[in-house]
Amino acid sequence: MKANKKIFAAVLSIIMVVLSLATCTAAESSDEWKNNTGTISLDSMTVSGDGVSVSGDTVTVTKGGDFEVFGTLDEGMIYVKSDEKVKLRLSGASITNSDGPAIFFDNVEKGFITITENTENFLTDGAKYTTEDADAALFSNDDLEIKGGGTLTVTGNYKHGIASDDDLVIENGTVIINSYEHGIKVNNTLTVLGGDITVKAETGKGIKAGEELLIEDGDIKITSLEGEGIESKGTLTINGGNLDVSAKDDGINTGNEDTGESFGGTGGSKGDFGGRGGMSEMNGSTPPSRENMNGGTAPESPENVGTGQRPEKPADMNGGNPPSMDNSNGGNTDGNSRPGGVPQGAANEETAAAHAITINGGRIYVNAEGDGIDSNGNLTINGGEITVDGPASSGNGPIDSNGTVSINGGTVILASSAGMLQLPRSGDGQNILSIVFSERQSSGGEVSVRETQSGEVLASLKPAKEFQAFVYSSDKIKVGTEYTVSVNGSDTETVTAVRGTTSAGSAAVGGGRGMGGFGGKGGFGRDMGSRQNPQDSQVKVTVDGRGIRFDTNPIIKNDTTLVGFRAICEALGANVEWDGENEIVTAEKDGTHIVLKIGSEIAEVNGEEKTLLLAPEIINDSTMIPVRFLSEQLGMKVDWNDAAQLITITSKTAGL
Repeated sequence: MKANKKIFAAVLSIIMVVLSLATCTAAESSDEWKNNTGTISLDSMTVSGDGVSVSGDTVTVTKGGDFEVFGTLDEGMIYVKSDEKVKLRLSGASITNSDGPAIFFDNVEKGFITITENTENFLTDGAKYTTEDADAALFSNDDLEIKGGGTLTVTGNYKHGIASDDDLVIENGTVIINSYEHGIKVNNTLTVLGGDITVKAETGKGIKAGEELLIEDGDIKITSLEGEGIESKGTLTINGGNLDVSAKDDGINTGNEDTGESFGGTGGSKGDFGGRGGMSEMNGSTPPSRENMNGGTAPESPENVGTGQRPEKPADMNGGNPPSMDNSNGGNTDGNSRPGGVPQGAANEETAAAHAITINGGRIYVNAEGDGIDSNGNLTINGGEITVDGPASSGNGPIDSNGTVSINGGTVILASSAGMLQLPRSGDGQNILSIVFSERQSSGGEVSVRETQSGEVLASLKPAKEFQAFVYSSDKIKVGTEYTVSVNGSDTETVTAVRGTTSAGSAAVGGGRGMGGFGGKGGFGRDMGSRQNPQDSQVKVTVDGRGIRFDTNPIIKNDTTLVGFRAICEALGANVEWDGENEIVTAEKDGTHIVLKIGSEIAEVNGEEKTLLLAPEIINDSTMIPVRFLSEQLGMKVDWNDAAQLITITSKTAGL
């Protein structure tokens, strides 16, 4: 027996040695590419190293290796096609290619760009490409890693600045990107570990990730002149760093046109707005017909239909007075009372997790004309310093979620319009002060929060835009303590904090979805319940670019706009049923079943109760409902063009 044990031990030792040698051999084999070193002189177009060649104005790399690149190439590119890893050390390199990428990793096990310390490097492409399968000045079909101590300036004239069809990691270095479309575009995962990154995108997004975006550290400044600042189709996590995001559209966003989910609403309502809709007289149990329906898509669209432009500010604000809310008492709330909008949680649990935004740390400043931070899943803030400046338009909000909103830590300051204010509903998490002023406040002034008794200033901000709502959350807010809010040195509100959200102001709101919506041209009411009479609206509605013709104009009540139920349902492709005895209308499309009852503020979506901004009602023999609720519950994207008074509803099948 002892002999057998000795034999077994000896055999085991041999196996371990063999495995160890095999591991070492594999490691050495995987690093063999590092032994192939060389240089690429762009001035003289001479190269050294195995697998590097020059043909005309193109340097081609076909074997793995570590190659130093320097000099100027006014017309041409570096083209990499190898089954091994390839590193290009940019050491004072300048490459311009008028008809393709400056550096093209067509095929590589993994590509590396190392920016040599104390050097400046430039990559520029042209406005038109003859090269297929590439769309950025620095492009890789495979994983790409960027690091170093120097500076890399990338100009993407064709589409993007830097793009990878797989993963991209930016470890450090100074990276400056000017792009026609997206600054950085990654199909899979983008990880930013550090560095100094500046992006200016002319028509696209500053940063776009296909599956996941992780920011651990770094100084990141994004300017998006037409689109969103930062977007991930999947999840987005920020653990640290300094972010400064300025965007024409949403500042920080998850989920996109490919997800097929509701956009920009919680429970489907983002404040409803003017349309031109109606439903003819109801009698019996048969849904009434509408004249001149033409499939709900009669050609009545204005000249700029479907532009999806976002408003600079709401029209005819009448001094910017906030919308009325019949459930508001103008005082404090714990966030559990019925909100002015629809409850959070429209996205199912899987979707909410798949498109979640999680902020654990860092300093984040967002200046956006669309939503400041917009999650099509859950939005969770556990730490960091977050400031959202704007939006000024009441059609967007400083934070927006299709799932839940949780503020568990950190410091959060929001200065924005009041129309789309969304806050956590429950009393869990960190305490919040939410102030809605009776009139819009001018930009450039200072708004601050101080503890009344001690005089300690807890937060202050000089908003870059006009604002009507100010929100502050931190661990400094204590239940039972009195706080004073001042604007330009004048005290405007004094409140005593309660658990959860403490709301104050002439248009105070509780947690959950915000207040009213796009009230057409009628303006906003000054005090609670001040607008009870229906008003007509000049607003037009389009679905997938086609105008809808209705029998009854939209009705604005309590700053919520109602449109005809049958007209909008048929235009959206939903099946409609009417129960005349019980006054219940239903809509069904693609497995989504919506039930609304006349006079009830509770709707059902697939059996789950949702709270409406305003109950459906019959006006002039037409059944009227909030248009955004229905549209977003059916998975549509809804945009508002204030200048044109146009609601643009777009389906997920329309090439969004």
